[in-house]
Amino acid sequence: MARSAVMLRQGCRLIPFERSIPAGVQISAELVWRREGWLELSYGVLARAAKGIGVLKLPAGLKDGPQQGQRKDELWTTTCFEAFIAAPGEQRYWEVNLAANGDWALYRFDGYRSGQTQQELSTPPTVRLQRGLHQLRLDARIALEPWWTPDACPDLALTAVIDRGQEGLSHWARSHGPKADFHDRSTFLAA
Repeated sequence: MARSAVMLRQGCRLIPFERSIPAGVQISAELVWRREGWLELSYGVLARAAKGIGVLKLPAGLKDGPQQGQRKDELWTTTCFEAFIAAPGEQRYWEVNLAANGDWALYRFDGYRSGQTQQELSTPPTVRLQRGLHQLRLDARIALEPWWTPDACPDLALTAVIDRGQEGLSHWARSHGPKADFHDRSTFLAA
């Protein structure tokens, strides 16, 4: 059986914008974009603290394995894994939000934080969760067709919002500008 071509694979460690994050918490992210119209995202959280991943605020009743989520707005108000993909040389871009329970959102923007609309999908993302005492891994697969231009490799940013309950939200990305702003195209990797 022939394997599909990987046009882009990007993995990185995310760093927190906030300086108060304990050194024992680490987040990594990986994106695979396939030319036939699939985006695969993987996020790993390592929490070496005594509470392990218990330091994260997550939806109740989570079980490992495939998650049955639904489209939901405002996922970034708690723990949420995100990706931003942009059409090279254009102002428009898309924001993907994924929650540990499989809830998801996909928005299209015409320009920097403007013209936001929900992007329709031909099929909902598939989300899979694995947890251990000190680790959490979320894997997702999203069909980009018919709204993404075939063979167009995206500019991208991999990000996460981590909710630590009373400790508040932290904002994680490969790089940050002067403020925690995941929409800032200067922090995207160019295709």
